[in-house]
Amino acid sequence: MKKVFLFLAICVGLSSCGVAGVATAVPATTQSPAQETAVAWIAAHRDPDVPPLPFADNPDPNQCGIPTPWGQDSQAWLNGIYEGELVQPTVLLYDSHSRLSITTQAAHGTPVSVILYQQNPVLDYYLVKIEGAPKPNEGWVPGPFLSFNPVTELQELPNSE
Repeated sequence: MKKVFLFLAICVGLSSCGVAGVATAVPATTQSPAQETAVAWIAAHRDPDVPPLPFADNPDPNQCGIPTPWGQDSQAWLNGIYEGELVQPTVLLYDSHSRLSITTQAAHGTPVSVILYQQNPVLDYYLVKIEGAPKPNEGWVPGPFLSFNPVTELQELPNSE
């Protein structure tokens, strides 16, 4: 029974944590065989339309935190700008922290409600809901693509033309 529970716990962990398509944060030689297996499984099951992130993702899916309720009643905004550049004019929301598939998308600056938060070693994720949008209207967004301050609309950005 303990082996079944351990197997299920590992499967849940694999399905809820993210890794990048590029292993730049931790070289493959420093990963344990279990980590390499988890990374390979995610890479093999990721939809081809999921783009790589412009920043480091969590290299070890077994080290991801447990999602917790956000518990704050504050609005947030999707933010497609990273390091001063617009990298996602349409911000993608994912099925999980593993980013196996895109669940929905919304324009940079779209207001959202935060439902869950997951603190991770390298990259935190938020489960957000696009209020008033038809379903599917929820998904996980990497921390750099979420702002708790109103964001500038694209028409006002200096290099948006």
